[in-house]
Amino acid sequence: MNVSNQDEVGKWVSKLIAEDRLEEFYNSKYWRRLRKEVLEEYKHECQDCKAKGYYTEANHVHHIQYVRKHPRLALSKTYIFQGKEYINLVPLCHDCHEARHGYRQKEKKEPLTEERW
Repeated sequence: MNVSNQDEVGKWVSKLIAEDRLEEFYNSKYWRRLRKEVLEEYKHECQDCKAKGYYTEANHVHHIQYVRKHPRLALSKTYIFQGKEYINLVPLCHDCHEARHGYRQKEKKEPLTEERW
């Protein structure tokens, strides 16, 4: 497979998604190599934590353009939108990665009400 060809990557990843085998993408040599490269470029620093002023080691690489919605961009560090280039792969720590995906929701508390006897 020619991983520099977005159409080929898109077909391959779309097929994996359709067959419910997306984990094969994340275990592929192509993704592992790119993931390592991105982590090294950013010195293994979580970019969300860094933006808040502290250091946390990044152990995930997050797709801004989600793989399931944009399979052609699965192996792209950047993407073009309305003529401007944007970063597509961002190193994050576990907590920030979960937060980006909405897995960590703030706990909803019951409103305080008058106690009735």
